[in-house]
Amino acid sequence: MIWLSPRNVMLGGVTLEHVSAVSLSRRAEKVVVEYGSGGPHVEFADVPERRVEIEITRTVVDQQDNGVRPGDAVALRFRTAPSGAGLPVREVTADVVITGVESKLSARGGAMQTVSCVAVSADGSADPVVEADVA
Repeated sequence: MIWLSPRNVMLGGVTLEHVSAVSLSRRAEKVVVEYGSGGPHVEFADVPERRVEIEITRTVVDQQDNGVRPGDAVALRFRTAPSGAGLPVREVTADVVITGVESKLSARGGAMQTVSCVAVSADGSADPVVEADVA
């Protein structure tokens, strides 16, 4: 999932501005497969352990340190709409742990920052990312 329209993202008490995209990736951490005696192909597969990763990409417009550090456990929240200004507005929330903060400079794109996170489920079974309509 990629959200292209959020401008600001809240990470705990920090507002990240000039956000160009927030992306969500879901990965299998553990894959269980079983083969039967009927042939060479898998008869059963399961993914009992999963990881949800979120990346926030933003343009850096000043030299101010936003204080976001790897290891920080914070609440992530942002609002978005399909057309950037249309309805319905959606709010995305998740509890996350910051895993990386990278900055890059290029002649074409300017100064960019990527904040990487792992989303954490409250009980291990509920989806750690919640997306809901805003009234």
